[in-house]
Amino acid sequence: MCGRTACTLCKEDVQKACSYKNKKTGKYELPKWGRNPKNKQQYMPSYNIAPTDITPIIVPGTNFLGETNRMLQPMMWGMIPPWQNGNYKSHGYSTHNCRFEGLLNSKLYSAPLNKGKRCVIVCDGFYEWKTKGGPRNPYFIHLPQEDGIHVEDSDTWINDWDEDNGWKGPKLLHMAGLYEIWTSPEGEEIYSYAMITMESDDTLSWLHHRMPVILKGQEIDHRTDDERISGTQAIHILSPIKKLPRELKWHQVSTLMNNSRYKDPSCNKPVALIDPKKASGTKGNSLLAWLKRDSTGCNQNDKMKCKSSDASDGSGQVGSSSVTIKKEEETDDTSITKKIKTELDSPTKTDVLN
Repeated sequence: MCGRTACTLCKEDVQKACSYKNKKTGKYELPKWGRNPKNKQQYMPSYNIAPTDITPIIVPGTNFLGETNRMLQPMMWGMIPPWQNGNYKSHGYSTHNCRFEGLLNSKLYSAPLNKGKRCVIVCDGFYEWKTKGGPRNPYFIHLPQEDGIHVEDSDTWINDWDEDNGWKGPKLLHMAGLYEIWTSPEGEEIYSYAMITMESDDTLSWLHHRMPVILKGQEIDHRTDDERISGTQAIHILSPIKKLPRELKWHQVSTLMNNSRYKDPSCNKPVALIDPKKASGTKGNSLLAWLKRDSTGCNQNDKMKCKSSDASDGSGQVGSSSVTIKKEEETDDTSITKKIKTELDSPTKTDVLN
């Protein structure tokens, strides 16, 4: 199970972090951002991403532009059932996670699996709450970084990229997912996805019994090859991945991030490093941090690290959203599910989709 992530890179740096090597030229290429006039979704960097939020997703370019091996598309976390009518957020199902074990027979997930609608979810890391013994404290899980780089601290990043050497900034997590395209009564096309989860391996079994299917290297290539690999083949490719422990790092974070509306940079910081005066959970502190961001989602203090993308990269203009911080008493991720009117891993809802 995974109910919260963080992705704090601006749109230009997400492209760099997701660059791939062209097998013919040996050079690194930047995936383009999708541009669909019928789609209005926009990605905005966030330290605390919950279901129904918009995140960057890697998809096969042949499904969209037909120009590159892969591209980036902003999508809503939580798959919209194709039979949904009316408000797309009111379907009442828990669709932000889908279990690997039931994909082929699932009423909702088998169709996108077999139609090649496989994708890769990218993020700085994900949050999980400890369910085995002791307090239900949240942890931030991420990839090991190069010496001196801390994924939760942008001041340590070196956001350099070139076509010969690729990306030198923080390493992002790549996780397996499935996506769908739902058309509203007004004709708007809305992209949404579900994250594939599996039984936790020895790396994270101490924390939670479920974890995302984490990809690396050629595994990412397989997820973005929709033409040569069938749904059944995709399952067979993922099967051995489930048995391979991933190299991961983690640290405990503040329970302030239990509230999905709390977007402060302290969300993914180790508990021992958080200044309580700066992470008080007040509206003023978070609003100040929000106002310091420019139209690309970059913090004004980080402009040397992340310059605005021009129109040629297909990134478009980032929209804005309001920030409201409200103190809540939840000590785990149950607050997420109130947004989609269901409980995480609800047997009743899951049975309907399988």
